[in-house]
Amino acid sequence: MSLEGLSDEALLALVARGDEEALRWLFRRYAGSFLALARRMGLDAAAQEDVVQEAFVRVWKNARQFDPRRASARAWLLAVGHHTAVDHLRRLEARPKALEPQGEDGEEAFDLPGDGLNEEGHLDRVRLQRALKRLSPEEREAIEVLYYQGHSHQEAARLLGIPLGTLKTRARRALLRLKEELHEP
Repeated sequence: MSLEGLSDEALLALVARGDEEALRWLFRRYAGSFLALARRMGLDAAAQEDVVQEAFVRVWKNARQFDPRRASARAWLLAVGHHTAVDHLRRLEARPKALEPQGEDGEEAFDLPGDGLNEEGHLDRVRLQRALKRLSPEEREAIEVLYYQGHSHQEAARLLGIPLGTLKTRARRALLRLKEELHEP
C-alpha cells in the first residue's frame, strides 16, 4: 500500500502505531521545513541536521500525543520542529540571527523559514510576505522574536520591554490575522 496520497493526519496516526514508512513520508514532506527553520534561527549546517534528526525522533516518540481536535497535523509537526530548534539553541547557549528586512523598495519584507507552501499545498512565500506586512509593527515584532529568533514568551517579553500578557495577546492576535490573511477562499 502506498502512503503517498495520505494526509499528514493519517500519516501521524500510522506513526503513532509504529509505522516506519509513514514516518519516512512525513520526513519527505517536512525535513526541508525543519532544516530551513534551524538555518533561519542561526544554526550552522551540522546543528541544522541535528535539529531535523532530533525533531523526527520526537515525532516518532510523541505521535500518540497528536490530537487533531487541537491542531492540524501540519501545525503540530511545525511546532515540534520549532521547539526542537529552540531547545537546541538553548543547549548551545546561542542566540539566533534577527529577521532582516529584505525589500528592494525600502519596505520591510519578511521571509518564512523553508520553502513555504507550493503546488503541493504549501504556503507561498509572496503571500506570507504580504500577510506579514499587514500586521501591525508590534504584532510583526512579536512574531519575529518568538518564531524567527526562537525566544520563549518570557524572554521575548523581557527583550521587548512589555508585560508577558501583552506579548501573548499580540502574538495570538498576529497568528489569527496571519491565518485569516493566508486562508484560501
